[in-house]
Amino acid sequence: MTLNSGGGGGTVLIADFVNVDAAGKVNIVGGGIQFLGFDAETGMTAPFYVFVNITVGVPMFEDTSAAVEVLLLDADGRPVTLTGPEGHNTLRFSQDVDFRHREAPNQQQPPLGFPRSSNFVLAFPGGLPLSAGASYEWVVQLDGTRLTSTTFFVPGPVAG
Repeated sequence: MTLNSGGGGGTVLIADFVNVDAAGKVNIVGGGIQFLGFDAETGMTAPFYVFVNITVGVPMFEDTSAAVEVLLLDADGRPVTLTGPEGHNTLRFSQDVDFRHREAPNQQQPPLGFPRSSNFVLAFPGGLPLSAGASYEWVVQLDGTRLTSTTFFVPGPVAG
């Protein structure tokens, strides 16, 4: 996908709960989390959701799909890797996104050059086994280009 002079923009935020309904409307509860709770007994963060919105200005005659990638990085900028039943897995989510406007019978289409957007949600209802006392960053890339990011901190118990 080639972005036109209208460029592209994005939003990524962490929340207690997020969903996108059938009409594409976003419902966010407790959005804007910067400090993610941590349970020292389980070694897991509090449950959370990551909301991603990407908006692009694309002429009608260009390709309308793009590769979107959401990646979790540690404070040193390295991808976060977790160990699971299948071995080591990097927290990286990739998806091809079709930015075409939905066509509906008997409904007027937006004008040429009208921005297109896509919303999606990553759900972690059981939290993640991240390190307490560490900072992390969710990064969103569009066709390999960094579009937006958000950082958060996982506080742990105070020593002593």
